[in-house]
Amino acid sequence: MKISEARKVQSDDGFNLVEIRRNPSNTEEYIAILYRHNGKSFMLAYENDTVLSSPDLEHITLMLKDIGLKKAKVYF
Repeated sequence: MKISEARKVQSDDGFNLVEIRRNPSNTEEYIAILYRHNGKSFMLAYENDTVLSSPDLEHITLMLKDIGLKKAKVYF
């Protein structure tokens, strides 16, 4: 899900759960997974549909805060 789409969803009905997990294709990086109330899950992506991944947890959390999210579960 693109960042702009995530902002719209968050302003409408929000997400049920947000998780920050290790990237399965590169365990040195983290990704954000957003869960809707209907059970569907999405990886957070940039506007060019590239998955947002970073070795820096702060980068991920700042992006989530920018979307309007207030909490997330972090898995190391």
